[in-house]
Order: sequence, then C-alpha cells, then structure tokens
Amino acid sequence: MRPVVVTAVLLLVVLLSMSASAAWNPDLMCRTKYKAIPSKKDLGKGWVQLGEDRCVQAFDRPYLPRANALKWCEAFANGDLVSMHSIAELEQVECATWRATTTRKTSWIGLERKGNGFAWTDGSKYDFHHFRHGQPDSSWWNRELCVETNYIGWGLWNDVKCGERRSYVCQAKV
Repeated sequence: MRPVVVTAVLLLVVLLSMSASAAWNPDLMCRTKYKAIPSKKDLGKGWVQLGEDRCVQAFDRPYLPRANALKWCEAFANGDLVSMHSIAELEQVECATWRATTTRKTSWIGLERKGNGFAWTDGSKYDFHHFRHGQPDSSWWNRELCVETNYIGWGLWNDVKCGERRSYVCQAKV
C-alpha cells in the first residue's frame, strides 16, 4: 500500500507543477489583457509601454552574458535591464518576451544578488519576486549572482551564473 501512496503523491506534485506553467497562456493573455501599447518614447521598433513611466523590449539575439546584456540596455536613453514590482508588470514583461520570440526563452532581468539579499540594477526597491519553488538556491558555491526569468515555466525566476548567455529584457524610463 505504501508504494502506491508515494507514487500518487509524486504524480500529484508533477501534475501541479506542470499545470502552473501550462496555465499561463501567453497568446490569449497578450492579445486581450496586455495588448502592446507602443512606447511614448521613440526608441525604435518593438518597444512597448510598461506602466506610465517605463517602456520595455525583449531581445532574443544576440545571446549575451549578463554584464554585456546590461551594457546593451544601458546604451538606450535611461536604459537598464528590466525591474518588476507586481504580478501585472511581470505578465507585461512576459508578453514582451512572447511577442519577441513566441517561445519561452530564459532571459536576463535586472535583479542581482547583493550581499545576503537581492537588488534591482535600476536602484528601484526590491519589493516583488517570482522565484520558482526551490529558488534561489545559491548553488555553485554562491556563484549564482544573477537572475533569469522563464526558468522551467513562463515568468518563473532562477538565480544563475552571470556568465551564461541568455536573451534579455531592457527597460527605458520615459
């Protein structure tokens, strides 16, 4: 009897984790709830508003280490890697990512480990997170100092080594 219960519990855990990721339907949500609103600031094609004071764009190529992705974003006027402060902002950022690629790719965001905590590279308050269960885990002997989104499922964050090459999401203040 005991192996049956253990198997049932494990199956339930797997199904719940799969359904959490599958529940996020980017095609429907991005066409209805978070339609692309062109940026108020002329930064070029692909930039969309994120709230009143920022715009975002996801870049699928070239894949870059985190430091290079940050430099790329900073090249735009008032640019940085994206910060997120609510589930609504997270979903808008994921829509920008989906529109850029229509696939779930891991992407750099502006969150990084600082001392015993985390901080946004744009200096905004760290008041929201969406780490996958079990993350951050600081594995690799505390070498995972940077954060990516879309880890395992849409919008789930993970701490990772900064030298890995990823897509990235930039923001610019408008």
